[in-house]
Amino acid sequence: MIDMKYAGKIIHMKKDLLVRRNADEIAGGIEEIRKLSVSRRNFLQGAAVLLGGTVFSGLIGGTPSAFADEAVETGKFILPRLQFTVTDNTPDRWDVSLGGDIILRRKLRELTNINVSMEPKVVRLGDFDEMVRNPFVFMTSEGHFKLPENEEKNVREFLERGGFILADDCVYKGKEDRFFKAYLELVNRLFPDNPMRKIPYDNEIYHIYYDFTNGCPHMQGVPNGAYGLFEPGTGRIMTWCSPGDIHCGWCNRFWAPEKNMEAIKMGINIIIYFLSH
Repeated sequence: MIDMKYAGKIIHMKKDLLVRRNADEIAGGIEEIRKLSVSRRNFLQGAAVLLGGTVFSGLIGGTPSAFADEAVETGKFILPRLQFTVTDNTPDRWDVSLGGDIILRRKLRELTNINVSMEPKVVRLGDFDEMVRNPFVFMTSEGHFKLPENEEKNVREFLERGGFILADDCVYKGKEDRFFKAYLELVNRLFPDNPMRKIPYDNEIYHIYYDFTNGCPHMQGVPNGAYGLFEPGTGRIMTWCSPGDIHCGWCNRFWAPEKNMEAIKMGINIIIYFLSH
């Protein structure tokens, strides 16, 4: 069991996620929300892990009060797929196997008490106004990609403002790491003084809900291990990129059920890590 206390109210447990201050208690009207700090981290600490999506939207380039009414009404974590410009001819592009996202949402609801929206959603990387309303996005493809200048700019600003991109390589022909390399090249170009690094196995993201003593589960492809961009000063992971196709693991169609479940649990860990940081 791993306890993590935020504002003295939230406890993460290995087999359950107990939120002692729930959405109704947080949502004491707009004046209560205004009392919360404008900073992203302080607000997350006071707002309870089960609140996601629109609750956090005002914190990326805005103030919580601007979204208070909508946040109180919904209080759901949203898992959108990121639509981005793909320039090569590989068959599995940004929208590959959307069913995997649905399965992860369902398992997130079954295995935690996070209030997750089951509605599918696509967010365009070229539309920054929409991106800032969805601070957690999932990005995948199997090939190399090169973004236009405006999309590259949006990636940098999104991450700098506190957004999180979960990137995962769909693995071309089951054995390459084209997307993984392209994503690392992109982020390293955008943050030249802070390149992505392999995430150590003792990092909190591997133990916050389920334990992964050997790091990220690997379905197929090149076993590079998962990489992260670490926020200077805090060490918070700003974006995650895995080479081993955990998304196909969510789809539950290629491997043994135990292996598929490991991929789902890793996805849950990443989401909980984001919500609690």
